[in-house]
Amino acid sequence: MDVRRGFRMYRRGDFGQVTRALRVLDALRGFREGRWVGEIASAIGASERTMRRDIVELQDAGIDIEISKRANRVFALLTKERNYSSVSITKRERFTLFAVRRVFDVFAGTPFLEDVQSVLDKLEQRMSEKERAASIASGEQFVYMPDHGTKSYAGKDDIIDVLQSGILNRKLVRFRYADAKGRARAGYLAPFRIAMYRNGLYVIGARLEAIGETRDAPLAVFAIERFRDAEYLKAHEFPPTDRADVREALEGAFGPHLPDAKGPHHVVVDFSEEKSPLVSSREWHPSQRITQRPEGGVRVELRVPSLAPIVSWILEWGPHARAIGPAQLVDVVVRELDAARAQYGLVGFASSTVGGEGASTISAL
Repeated sequence: MDVRRGFRMYRRGDFGQVTRALRVLDALRGFREGRWVGEIASAIGASERTMRRDIVELQDAGIDIEISKRANRVFALLTKERNYSSVSITKRERFTLFAVRRVFDVFAGTPFLEDVQSVLDKLEQRMSEKERAASIASGEQFVYMPDHGTKSYAGKDDIIDVLQSGILNRKLVRFRYADAKGRARAGYLAPFRIAMYRNGLYVIGARLEAIGETRDAPLAVFAIERFRDAEYLKAHEFPPTDRADVREALEGAFGPHLPDAKGPHHVVVDFSEEKSPLVSSREWHPSQRITQRPEGGVRVELRVPSLAPIVSWILEWGPHARAIGPAQLVDVVVRELDAARAQYGLVGFASSTVGGEGASTISAL
């Protein structure tokens, strides 16, 4: 079947009554004091009148839901929730939960932030007034400062939901995608993992031109913001996988990268004495080997699938990092440096201002 034809993207708002009723049930779970029906309606994207009708249908189906009125608002309670014991968490655990919430702020508008907030809401409604006040304070005591900027996922919540469902239920996804150069791509994807890297979301999976065996299908990495459409194919399941190439693509601090044409590579980089404490204090890759250089500084050796992220990593260190091998890496780094200097008309000119005025003042990093 041509994936470009007959394509109707799944929307989270496209609910039948049964599907919507299941979401109503999910929205009620975890709330011992019940939940305002208007709040449920807002979360699901339906009217309060529709929610009341769905709740009546659930009651008629034998689900024990108690309806009450408080302050002129209609509340619904799953009766069994009243019998659940409270979840007791310490102040330290509460602080950690809010720290997680702050990290996920970079994914505003996605199901990930919604789910984290939902968990916190369920915990909060079981707290005492004193604990709630402490929680509000905790929310301001941890700050997450995203480096390398953040990505916009506006309008991508449906796509993320499809990809997440595909991973959780091992179902194929039919997709349309635009690569970094804007070129259109279409096909089928068996999504294996979602990776968070530099405040962005990436999907790693087997890409198929047609529905079929995924075990030997080529691996691909997709930036979620570049998906144009995604459709969950509930009739097409793929088997569990523990592919070595998936694990290798996700190792280390350099982001999700597949092997390039000549990978894997044995990389050698020398760092200045000034930066050696910082370099030595971090784990960059499971394969890393760090040794002291006789003349000062350290040497880092790695075995990585692709050179692309290593080039960027070396350039970030400015004059404090020098590529030693392989030759291909040295060649690319030199070309990048020459091109950068050419932007300032400085080819062949030795500057003595590195570390002077204008240099970064965040010495602790």
